[in-house]
Formats: sequence, structure tokens, C-alpha cells
Amino acid sequence: MQLLLLSASLLFGLAVARPPSLGSGPGPWPQGKVYTAWELAQFDLAPFNLTHMRIGCSKDNGSILFGCSIKFDWDDPNAEQSCACEDHWQWDGVTQAQGPTNNYTNEYLACKNDKAEFFQFKFVDIFDLSNFSLSLAHMYKDTKNFPTPTRTNMFAQPNITLQLMEKSNTTMTYSTACDCPIKVNITGMTI
Repeated sequence: MQLLLLSASLLFGLAVARPPSLGSGPGPWPQGKVYTAWELAQFDLAPFNLTHMRIGCSKDNGSILFGCSIKFDWDDPNAEQSCACEDHWQWDGVTQAQGPTNNYTNEYLACKNDKAEFFQFKFVDIFDLSNFSLSLAHMYKDTKNFPTPTRTNMFAQPNITLQLMEKSNTTMTYSTACDCPIKVNITGMTI
């Protein structure tokens, strides 16, 4: 009898905890609509907004390496928080791989870290100053998606494309083509 009750309670738990399946089916959703896994997720996350993104490099005549910097503003509408980010490195203007002639950091850099939250980013790949990948992470106490404040880490890994604005033997400047934000979809979350 106890074994039967245990089996029944386990099966009932599976039926109650079973998430909706992909595709159409009964529930509070319109019949006939096919849902993706992301649509069935528990969270509806707005993308990060990166604005005023700019990469500038310059060098003195006779210098081998450019001094480069990236600057951008980062807004997380899910947390209603934002910050400014910046990094500096040296580059020969040709080398793609990270090393002595392209010494961008491949470690996370904190844009903002005040114990309550932090924004951090790092370069993943720099194919060219107009084409590169970043890794972004924002950790904060989430009171919107959880009943008690829970430390949430949202992360994304976008490929960024910028336009060449100026280029000479001593200067290179890349920027977004307009003042519109670069929308970066959040690809994961840990709690």
C-alpha cells in the first residue's frame, strides 16, 4: 500500500511539474499557435542596449603600435540599471590574435561594481575593429522575476559590427552608423 501511494505521489508530481510541450496544446495559450522553447520560458527578458559605441586608435609617427580604446554605454532595461564601459589596449593594426602586437584583455573588466550589482565585459574575438565579439555579464538583485530578492546573472555574447568613420596612417575610428542602440539578446541567466 505504501509503495502504491509513493508511486502515485511521484507520478502526480511529474504531471503537476510537467512544463508545457513545444508546439500547440491545451492551456492558456491560443490553440494552433506553435511555441518556441524561448517563448515557453518563465522569463520575458528585454535585450541589453549598447549605445554610443566607439573604438578609436591612434599612434605617434614612428610608433609601431596604436593605442586603442573602446567606449560604450550599457543599459539593462530588465533591471532598470546602466553604466559606462571603457577599455584600452595596444595594437599593430593587423594582428587578429591576442598577443604582444594586439594585447586586448581577454579577462572580464568591470564597468560598474558596487556590491549591489556589477556590469562586466571582455573581448572574445577581434577579427577587425569593425567586427568583433564581446561577452557581457550583469549581476544584480532581481525583485521583478523572483518573490524574494535573488542575485541574478544575465549574460550575452554578441557579435558587434561597427562602421569605419576615419582612417589614416596614425588614426582609426569605428562607430555605430546611427545613434540607435545595439540590441543584444540575453542568451542565459544564472541565479
